[in-house]
Amino acid sequence: MKTFLFFFVLIFLGSCSGFTPLFQEHSFLNNELRNIAITTDKKKMSLSIKKDLLKKIPPKANKFSHIMKIETLTETSSTVTASDRKTSGYEIITTSNIFLYKREKKYDRIIHSFEEKEITMFELSPNQVLSTLASRNKAFEISSENLSKSILDRIMIYFSRNNNVDKK
Repeated sequence: MKTFLFFFVLIFLGSCSGFTPLFQEHSFLNNELRNIAITTDKKKMSLSIKKDLLKKIPPKANKFSHIMKIETLTETSSTVTASDRKTSGYEIITTSNIFLYKREKKYDRIIHSFEEKEITMFELSPNQVLSTLASRNKAFEISSENLSKSILDRIMIYFSRNNNVDKK
C-alpha cells in the first residue's frame, strides 16, 4: 500500500512540475501585458484590484502602449433567514467596469471594454463587531482577488484574439 501511495504521489507531483503562466509561454502576451498602465477611480476596491493585478502581470516596461482604467461600484445587501426574519449575513456585490485604451499620438482610443461582477457573502456575528468586520474584510479581499483574476483572463483572451486576427 505504501509503495502504491508513493508511486501515486510521485506521478501527481511530476504532472504539476511543468506549469507556467500563459503569458510566459507566449511572448506577444508577455509584451502586451508588460506595456499596460493601470489607473483606477481611487476607490478602495479599485485600488485593491489594481494591487492584485500588479502582482500577477510581468514587470512594467518604460513605455506604455495601453492604459487599463478600472471603475468599481460596491453594494452591500442583507440576507434574511426564513425562520426568524433576522439578518443573518450580508452579500457584497462588486461591479467593475474595465476600459482598455490604446495610446496614440493625439489621443487615447478605447479599444475594448467589459464589465465583471462578483458576489461575495459574509456572516453577521451578533454582538461580535470585530468578528463581523474581519469577515467583511475577508469578503472584500476574496472579491478583489476573483475580480483581478477574471480581468486578467479577459485581457489575455482579448490580446490572444487580436494576435490571431493580425496573423490571418
